[in-house]
Amino acid sequence: MEKVFSLGSLIEKIDFLINVYDAIRIVNPVKKKVYYFFSKNDECIKEESFCYEFWNQNKMCSNCISMRAYTQEETFVKIEYNGEKIYIITATPVISDSEKIVVEFLKDATNTSIIEDMDGLSNEEIYLKINNLNELLVKDALTNVFNRRFIEDRLPVDILKSNFEQYPLSIIMCDIDFFKKVNDTYGHIAGDAVLKQFAFILQKNIRKNDWVARYGGEEFLIVLNGLNKEKAIEIAQRIRKNVENEVIKYNEFEIKITSSFGVYEISGEKNYLDIIEKADKNLYKAKNLGRNKVVG
Repeated sequence: MEKVFSLGSLIEKIDFLINVYDAIRIVNPVKKKVYYFFSKNDECIKEESFCYEFWNQNKMCSNCISMRAYTQEETFVKIEYNGEKIYIITATPVISDSEKIVVEFLKDATNTSIIEDMDGLSNEEIYLKINNLNELLVKDALTNVFNRRFIEDRLPVDILKSNFEQYPLSIIMCDIDFFKKVNDTYGHIAGDAVLKQFAFILQKNIRKNDWVARYGGEEFLIVLNGLNKEKAIEIAQRIRKNVENEVIKYNEFEIKITSSFGVYEISGEKNYLDIIEKADKNLYKAKNLGRNKVVG
């Protein structure tokens, strides 16, 4: 098989993710070929096999996540079922000087609570439930931005691409200042309205290839692909000013809030938790400086 990109170099780059995922594949969805396959369960997959064979298909999968990643040159997350197990797949394109391929990162979600009582369902019922869950899987129900699960699946992949393709990547940890006071003063329903509007402002100020996720409570994570710290600080400052100037109307109340931001540009790190911690420390510094600040 002809491998015109540096497969060995890519495999070395993804080696550290073996402990994070249950399986990793390198595929060319146009040629429908598997270039590399690793699995903790040692499933027998030949490198020269067709990529769709893993999913017990005798033809290319409909709504193929890897083809979508390949053609749109973006990273996507999807739930898929191969007749035996349910997997959460994160597919990301990797571009070299001579070829574009897709790396798939798979997590076994069979024994999680994604689908309850799966043993009593037919394959058709499982596929139907999975189709309905694919949108719900990665979204926060309140704010409609991505959720913590999406962070865990997507951020390691973005870090890998940044290191492999040698472009900058910055993250921003941010939260609403004195959010407990909002809940105590106006009630939790009003607090939910504030969270929704805050998330909307975050999304409004990022680009197509960037993303926002709710990390927990009133804390959010912004990932900026291809931007260095200086550009990320500019975006954080713009968001901070927009939030400060926003008037959030709820019933008869007009609620004003401020927010704080910690910015960090990765510098060769591989562990996404370490990167989040460094951004979070900068957020903590912003809080100590009096809040409504950006620290990078």
